[in-house]
Amino acid sequence: MKNLKKSALFLCLFAFVNIFAQSVEQVDFEVMDKEIPAEELTYEYLLAHKVFLREKPSVRSKKVTLLNIGTKMVLWEKSLYAKEIDGIKSHWYRVTTGNETGWVWGGMIAQKSFGSIADNQVKFVYGYESSATNEAGMTEVKYQLRAFKNGQQLDKMVLDSLSVIPVHIENHGSLGLFNVEDVITIDLADADTGYQVGKSYLFWNNGRFKKVASLIDYADSNYLKTESFVFPSDMQGVKSTILLKTTITKNIKTLDDAFAQNNVEFITTPYVWNGSKLTKKEEVREIKDDAVVSIDF
Repeated sequence: MKNLKKSALFLCLFAFVNIFAQSVEQVDFEVMDKEIPAEELTYEYLLAHKVFLREKPSVRSKKVTLLNIGTKMVLWEKSLYAKEIDGIKSHWYRVTTGNETGWVWGGMIAQKSFGSIADNQVKFVYGYESSATNEAGMTEVKYQLRAFKNGQQLDKMVLDSLSVIPVHIENHGSLGLFNVEDVITIDLADADTGYQVGKSYLFWNNGRFKKVASLIDYADSNYLKTESFVFPSDMQGVKSTILLKTTITKNIKTLDDAFAQNNVEFITTPYVWNGSKLTKKEEVREIKDDAVVSIDF
């Protein structure tokens, strides 16, 4: 019934609105007022690695110091004009970090930062990578997700986006999987409407990111398909198994048709994760923990 309701809502376009849809290439941050008490300050973190802190808001300005990925900063002021680098526009920000003060271009600051649930010393930062027009005349925006520990970068993944764009990113922990430290999901939104249309799944394990799958809803005038994963720690979860739940609704003429049982097909496909790929469980002769021979998903 939950999937049926989701189908109906999707058809009616009652979904989450993409917060980046209005200006996909602009990066902005709130600056702090000098009267704000120290305990109420908001901190931002450096997205890139080995970035120079500058005396003035210019790449030609004198270098103050070199900043490592994840450097904690307070933003006090932004430049009058925005600067575009690699198709991304942002102002420069006057920041303090430790005993140093200087300017950092906003495109080098993470738009989202969060930690590993498995290892509290591992942190993740996420933001825009670049924006450019490809040969087909379409704007292709790239996003980046980086992992670091004690100021040293561990891994980086670049996410391409054309038909759908990454919006909200969240870490869920292992979700009951034995060979995964963190399951990271990214909500995907339609580039034109801004409505949520699916999720991408990334796994973090042994110091590396792995892109697992992107589950994107599909709909036309009389057909709707929605997909979702059920993990071992979920209420309907199965040990060492990732269930792919697919709901297909056909012959949709009215909203009532989306709830008609004879129009709906439910498919559950079990998979296991071998550390690099998803493998259909029924195609594996013997499963020992999560280690199996991999095939393409």
